[in-house]
Amino acid sequence: MRAGFVARGFTYGVIGAVALAMALGAGTDGTKPNQQGALALIGRTPVGRAALVVVCVGLLAYALWKFTQAALGRGPQGGGDPEWTHRIGNLAGGVVYIGFFVVAVGVVSGTGGSSAGEQKRAAAGVLGWPGGQVIVAAAGVGIAALSLYQLYAALSGAFARDAQTQYMNRRERRLFMTLGRAGLAARALVFALVGYFLVRTAIAFNPNAAVGVDGALGRLHHQPFGPWLLGLAAAGLLTFAAFSLLEARYRRL
Repeated sequence: MRAGFVARGFTYGVIGAVALAMALGAGTDGTKPNQQGALALIGRTPVGRAALVVVCVGLLAYALWKFTQAALGRGPQGGGDPEWTHRIGNLAGGVVYIGFFVVAVGVVSGTGGSSAGEQKRAAAGVLGWPGGQVIVAAAGVGIAALSLYQLYAALSGAFARDAQTQYMNRRERRLFMTLGRAGLAARALVFALVGYFLVRTAIAFNPNAAVGVDGALGRLHHQPFGPWLLGLAAAGLLTFAAFSLLEARYRRL
């Protein structure tokens, strides 16, 4: 489970680093700020493939832990919350990280796509169902609502309830709270963008409007002041990556 937090930090860190490079006008040709592009960049290094295998295992472990908390409410160390809102949040988180896991496996096997591509295919299928527009719109609203809750948890410091703060000194606790507030807020805003584009997909009846984390960052880059906004989002995701490493040490599972 703790390896899963490290894998989560690694994934967001690489996405944030590539997004920051793009915001600064640098980066590798053909590389996008998405899971597939960022992980492919790592995969081309001498030890990259082996590292990605470890990441795959970690992301799967993290997703399974999320599903366990959704089912049981509490983890082996008492972490989590049995309330239904937290269970739904953990279930949604498990689905998201299963998606990350699938993308990482695709990169390792050479058949990977981005989360935006998966999102478009899924949206296209659901839009063809009876009431498909309502389902897609509800999914977008649900993601946006979850993002608002995550933003509240970030700004209020509620995330610290699941941390073993008794093992931190004053300096470590200050660092943990600062990184947590900034990183969780940045991640919440990125996922809010994903929800927004899903609602637009339903309204326009256009699967091409659906995006994942990668597509949200890509579209942000093309907005007015896009490079500045993308740079801020990238800095936030890098902060969240650093926070994930602290959670690997201090999270009450």
